[in-house]
Amino acid sequence: MESRDNNYYDLRAQNVKLEDITSSAHNAKILRMLRDDDLASTEEEEGALYIVDYTFDHGNTIFVKEGDDWGWLGYFVGRNKQILGLHLYCLPEEEDEVDAFMQGLCRNQSIERIDARHCEIDFSSLSPFIINSRNLRSLELWNVDISLENASNLAMALSRRQHKSLTRFVLSRNNLSSEALAEITAALTGYSSLESFSVSGNVLIGRDGCVSLGAIIRVAALHLEQVFHDDDDLDDEGLQTLVAALTNATTLQLLALSSNRSITAAGLRALSHLFSSACPLETLFLEDMNIGDEGAEALVDGLRGNTTLKHLVLTPDSAGITSTGWAAFSRLLCDTSSINNTYRSNHTLEHIGDDYHYVSDPFGGPKLFRSGNYSGGYFPGIPPAVVQYLKINKENYAAKIKIGRCHPDIPVEVFFGYKLKFLPFLVSWFVGFGTRKCSNCQNATTREFQRRELSTVYKFIRGMPMLAVDGQMGLKSRCGRKRKFNVGEYAEI
Repeated sequence: MESRDNNYYDLRAQNVKLEDITSSAHNAKILRMLRDDDLASTEEEEGALYIVDYTFDHGNTIFVKEGDDWGWLGYFVGRNKQILGLHLYCLPEEEDEVDAFMQGLCRNQSIERIDARHCEIDFSSLSPFIINSRNLRSLELWNVDISLENASNLAMALSRRQHKSLTRFVLSRNNLSSEALAEITAALTGYSSLESFSVSGNVLIGRDGCVSLGAIIRVAALHLEQVFHDDDDLDDEGLQTLVAALTNATTLQLLALSSNRSITAAGLRALSHLFSSACPLETLFLEDMNIGDEGAEALVDGLRGNTTLKHLVLTPDSAGITSTGWAAFSRLLCDTSSINNTYRSNHTLEHIGDDYHYVSDPFGGPKLFRSGNYSGGYFPGIPPAVVQYLKINKENYAAKIKIGRCHPDIPVEVFFGYKLKFLPFLVSWFVGFGTRKCSNCQNATTREFQRRELSTVYKFIRGMPMLAVDGQMGLKSRCGRKRKFNVGEYAEI
């Protein structure tokens, strides 16, 4: 390929025959749209351009074959002002063609998202784009095979970047070593907008990689919302190192640890520090892991008192949890040994299992949704004794509902000391039960809860039959100090 500079393309851009520099009429059409800033929008993604070497029916797609000129393609990509997302799924084998494409790409100022997969990228040639782009917010690198030298080039570009506006950074399945990850993570200092960071599928990073990742989380003031560390051959020691850093991650909402099969109950027990910290974690992925009953107990112990985790994603069929482990989850969600213990149970966890789907946000990553649409039912593989409490946790006043269901005979003797002052609070506590059913008797209706309300009020009044008489006849003669009722003292009930 002959050497060309930008002036070469500028002089010929309007008159070049697009059919002569492309392999098909389809590619010529896409190139014309790029040249004329007339890129079509799709329902899936606005301003997206796909560059592939295989049949791929997805909106604005260039199917690169012999006869396509990479220099011209890079030039039109570089000058286009409508491209927001570039999906680069192939690159030419010839180095000079790669350089020609990258020279054009590096002039683009509209691209917000780059998704590169299964292609070897020399980051020294992409550095000008990374350094100078004002709008780049998401950088995803999948199966790119980043060597230590190439990681240094990427790290240099990130550290010199003027606009540290990245919100999503994916380094998945790139055969990253711990040294390469250390180079890259050290360059993330100052990226305070980074919300989602993934190093999934890099089995070489090990514990040292966790140390590097933990260090940057602690010192770089990152506002991470999502961390993906699944399928990384992570062990207990690595998880303990990672958790120690994440306890200060006050914005973290999702942590993915799936397919790290070397993690045992000892490692899962370390998560208790995360559950009890300031970390507001809502979703934890532990799919394709042999958790076992001991691991289930470790998770249950950690989740006691936790008020943030809503989704515990695991694979019931391969998790190795027996009736013993599921009984522990049931007690976590509703301890029926006493009213106070029921009140202190976990009322936040709404989902356990692998029946879910998620919708990818271009910048913020996957948002998890509970769903039974794909499997024909809710919570497949989860015992009904657990499912019933997960469903209650999706309701308002879950603690009240559980108490009403599991303790039909509420002891009122403890409140006798407050006399009739407590009666309005007792009656109001039943408000809202009329529309709910009782799990102890599946066919219970509104009438059942009305009966319970009347029965409880009757027990309360029956316990002090002379109270009204004493209150009227002895009130003036007594001169004792009245005991003030403290609502907060019995807030648990």
